[in-house]
Formats: sequence, C-alpha cells, structure tokens
Amino acid sequence: MPTSKASRILQYLADSKCVLKITKPRKTKRGDFRQSGKSLSISINHDINSFRFLFTLVHEIAHLKTFLDNGNRIKPHGIEWKQNFQELFYALEIEEEFAKDESLLLVVKSELKAPKACSGVNLAVEKAFTPYDDVSGTYLDEVPLGEKFIFRGHQYQKLETRRTRVMCLNLTNQRKYTINKAALVDASE
Repeated sequence: MPTSKASRILQYLADSKCVLKITKPRKTKRGDFRQSGKSLSISINHDINSFRFLFTLVHEIAHLKTFLDNGNRIKPHGIEWKQNFQELFYALEIEEEFAKDESLLLVVKSELKAPKACSGVNLAVEKAFTPYDDVSGTYLDEVPLGEKFIFRGHQYQKLETRRTRVMCLNLTNQRKYTINKAALVDASE
C-alpha cells in the first residue's frame, strides 16, 4: 500500500484515539474492534495476506466509525455498519489496491453490496483471497456428502450442507459439529 494511503488510515485511527494492534494468529477470527471504557482498539492477525489484511482492517474501522457515530445502541453488523464499510472502502481508496487483481476486485465489490459479519461466511470471498495465502487443502463445500476429511487434526464425515455451514460427524467422539463450508480441509487418511 502506498505510504500516503497508509498514513491516512493511521491518521484516521489516531484522530479517533484508536490503537491498532497486529496480533499472533487466531483460529476463530482475523480481526476485531474493542471498546472498553474510553479505550478503543483494533487488532488484526499478522499472518493474513495483504488483500485479506486490508479487507479486515476496513471491516474493523467500519466498526470503529459505527461505534463513534452510534455508541452501542445498534447491531454490530447492522445497516449502519454496512454503510460505513462500503463508504470507508471507497473513501480510503482501498479499491485501488484490489484493482491489481480484477477477479478479486469483482468478488470484493459484490460483497460490498451486502457485507457479511466475516469474510468466512462468503465462500466466493474466501476463494478469491485464498490464492494469496500460504495454505493448502480443499474447501469443505467441495467435499462430497458422506466423505471423510481432516479438519484441525480431527477426522470428520460430511453429513449435511446448510446455508453457510456443514453438519459433520467427528469420528473420534461421535459428536456432530457445524463447520463453515469455506473451511479448508484435508483428505482423510
């Protein structure tokens, strides 16, 4: 990202009295916005690719702006947050960074029409970002029903696909779990 653009983002955070923290990898989230008393902070995982980093950063800055405008009186991913996410993406000129990959930009622009709570909910967004990650595997959505797979060191069987998640049976403890269909899994041994 050009220095001028990074400076503008950091200045926005400084003006808002919000601290930006780059954190160790977390399995359950890529970033978050926190408010504790007068303390405001945004954290972003350090292990994500630059496109995912920018997308996550704008997502969290939208939470900051929404909080500053409305306090805690509204839903975290409600209409105000969605509008702020869209506006900030263009106001901070993040579109220019995504324009380096036309297919990625098309997917991101589509997502911006109705942003979700997290990028992992939208399989198309995950697939667009993944080529820039240092990961391997198959999307759970692409595993046939009834097939076995490995996820986070445990063996599962795919039972039923739902809207954004998949019901799976853990073959070790025989319990059922829902896993995001955008999760990357490995072939069963």
